[in-house]
Amino acid sequence: YNEYKSYLRNMKILTTTSKLGRVDFIGRALSSVSPPIVPSNRNIPAPTKVEAGKVYKWCTCGQTATQPFCDGTHRGSGFVPLKWTAPKSKSELLCCCKNTHNPPFCDMTHFKVMGGNLFSRFSSKTLEDSKDVPLVAGRLPSYQNLEEGKTYLWCACGRSSEQPFCDGSHSCTNIKPLSFTPEKTKPRWLCTCKQTKNAPYCDASHLDVEVQTAVEGTSI
Repeated sequence: YNEYKSYLRNMKILTTTSKLGRVDFIGRALSSVSPPIVPSNRNIPAPTKVEAGKVYKWCTCGQTATQPFCDGTHRGSGFVPLKWTAPKSKSELLCCCKNTHNPPFCDMTHFKVMGGNLFSRFSSKTLEDSKDVPLVAGRLPSYQNLEEGKTYLWCACGRSSEQPFCDGSHSCTNIKPLSFTPEKTKPRWLCTCKQTKNAPYCDASHLDVEVQTAVEGTSI
């Protein structure tokens, strides 16, 4: 919290008083609220058509399901949405990472947010750990026509160049490929992010924010 207050001072962000106490200029209560949470898969700004004279409530907490606008999820969190009246009818690029210094508009801070997430991820891994941790081979599943009775080796380490199948690259790790035999001939979505709980099939784990912001070929 002290680091956050220092950040506000350094950015010369004005504060005001509300029923929540001291809040910064986008509605964060300085006495109790930590910085906003970057919403899953929505770091990038949202091109939005706004109408002249219409009042909008821009989400400041980062948890709304209707980005970039408020849906009431902030209740009880200490955050309050930013009310903003559009001066003109036009398309605006509105911030979704919630770290902009010019709310509700994007100021490209999302690049720093994503970069910081990646930096912390790289710095927290060791070479030894990587032998037991799969790499994110892709951020989308692979659509494959599988044949009944045929045995396949699904890459579990994420290092294969023949995704989603094994090419032997796991030999430098402690991870083994998964052998499976389809009961029917049919197309299936196979996981490439290597985070699925239903291997070898996709279970939508690739939609998690950690996967979507990951660099392919690195671990989470």
